[in-house]
Amino acid sequence: MKHLEHQAADTEIKFDVALKEVNARLKAAKSRVAIVKVAGSLYLQVTLPLKPNDVDTKGNGKKQYKIALGIPANFYGLKTAEEEANELAKLIARQQFTWNQKYLGSKQEKTEKPFGELLDNYEKIYFSSRPRNIKSEGTFFQNYLGVLNQFDRNMLATPENIKKQFDTISNDTPSWKHRTSIALNLFCKEFNIPLVIKFKRPKPKARKIPDESKIEQGFYEWEIYANNRRNKRQEQAHYWLVFRWFYGMLATYGCRPRELFLYPDFEHWLSPSRTWKVHELCKTGEREALPLYDAWIELFDLKNSEIIKLVKHYINGRDDTKGMHTLSAAVSDWFNKVELGFSPYDLRHAWAIRAHLMGIPIKAAADNLGHSVQQHTETYQRWFGLENRKKAINKAVENQDELEKLREEIVKLKTENQQLKEMLAQYQIVEVLKN
Repeated sequence: MKHLEHQAADTEIKFDVALKEVNARLKAAKSRVAIVKVAGSLYLQVTLPLKPNDVDTKGNGKKQYKIALGIPANFYGLKTAEEEANELAKLIARQQFTWNQKYLGSKQEKTEKPFGELLDNYEKIYFSSRPRNIKSEGTFFQNYLGVLNQFDRNMLATPENIKKQFDTISNDTPSWKHRTSIALNLFCKEFNIPLVIKFKRPKPKARKIPDESKIEQGFYEWEIYANNRRNKRQEQAHYWLVFRWFYGMLATYGCRPRELFLYPDFEHWLSPSRTWKVHELCKTGEREALPLYDAWIELFDLKNSEIIKLVKHYINGRDDTKGMHTLSAAVSDWFNKVELGFSPYDLRHAWAIRAHLMGIPIKAAADNLGHSVQQHTETYQRWFGLENRKKAINKAVENQDELEKLREEIVKLKTENQQLKEMLAQYQIVEVLKN
């Protein structure tokens, strides 16, 4: 969930830029009003006639005030704040400003809103600062809405109520509770709710990353499962071929599952090219992924046009957020049905580890998987495992032995070369003496 925190920080930077742009527009319009951000809320900053009962310290009957709007500092609120600033500027210009309840604000009581109402507004706020497409929707629904929907929509969104309900989440699911804490903190910050929840990030569970032989063996498990399963419906008789194809592609290219579902370019795939085209609306944009082992394309029957037809029919244009979620869940379910002993994402981690063992430069491997060098390094280091460490060390020792052999060979060749030079020199001397 680190990417959510980075995303929030990036959004805050963009908001500060947008705030400067709004104030620049207000200044260009010769407005005397500016918008300022204070503790997560937006205020109007302006010089006005003194409030009732206020002290005139400068003797000019005026003072600079920050007027609370009750608006959180986000893109959605910034639009409203700009409208309020323009309205106040007009009143000042027409000399019609008076201190009323709206601008005094001190006697206004804060009305707590239901959690569900804020959650609905959160969606509007989130997409006010970014284009709405399947990529951004996937991030929002998976990391925010899908997490925050577990809270009672009817409860008032007070710090006490939110914390109380968070505490009811079982500690037996620490990863989920940690994920919830991050999403909840970002939510509370957005609406200026004074609550920060701390929940220690759990250590990741151990993964059994499959090696090449395990992956190749797993390919044959699909047909065994298909032949032995019971109560299969006729229309689903060939589904195992579809999911075996997904299996082979994940193993060969290290893709994220949804990179196989979202607008797949099957025309390109069935061409002589050996690259898989990832669509631009996927998580990290478009790229062409390369295989580590070309032989797996044939071994896993990935170019079989009849199977591709089945895959295309199964995906059937499910290119919205719900469709992506359904397809991803189906792949995970089939991995469990076949009892492979590892998950779809384990194949992605396996690709990263193999690339390292093969000596593929980290930047090239990271680009092929569509993530940063830092994330790539963390991934293969986290799941490297004892057996892979042994392989890496043995390979390094073998390379060292090979290097030593080459050095010895070079010394030997240099010696032979020197001997040949001496023999040639003696031969040339003899020839000169003959003449």
